[in-house]
Amino acid sequence: MKASDLKGRAVVTLSDAIKVGRVDDVLFDAEYRKVLGFRIKAGTFSRPEAVSRANVTGVGHAAVTVRSPDVINVEDRLSDLAGAVPLSRARGTKVVTEGGELLGTIGEIELDDEARAVTAYRLAPRLGDRLRRREPRIEARQVLRLGEGGLMIVPNAVAESIRPT
Repeated sequence: MKASDLKGRAVVTLSDAIKVGRVDDVLFDAEYRKVLGFRIKAGTFSRPEAVSRANVTGVGHAAVTVRSPDVINVEDRLSDLAGAVPLSRARGTKVVTEGGELLGTIGEIELDDEARAVTAYRLAPRLGDRLRRREPRIEARQVLRLGEGGLMIVPNAVAESIRPT
């Protein structure tokens, strides 16, 4: 599943069967390897809150479920989310090979079926890729390093695997 597909999904409590808001953003660890939690927006004028992934009971096509409303809190108060990187900031990260070739920027992050771990990164398609309906994809296991400056380093061989044939 694409991380962006989770945005806007209802957040529902199992304890009292109420919708407490919608997913506003997906929060990743500093290396964009796993999902730490979700930002939740309850209404137009409400302050965004968050829930850690450990307190999410399920991620379905229609909703994200949590045990009860008490697992949702202001993001700063949830120690599990310290240093979390939102999807909105992860997008645009430059992907560079060890040899210094710029492959593009992250346009999308793919997750496993449980929305726990990152499986792949899709590069934002360039014009030629858009015309060919291609989205270059890099498997998460291929990433060597992610720097604080917004650079992802991958092996030189990745460039060969994503070039048009």
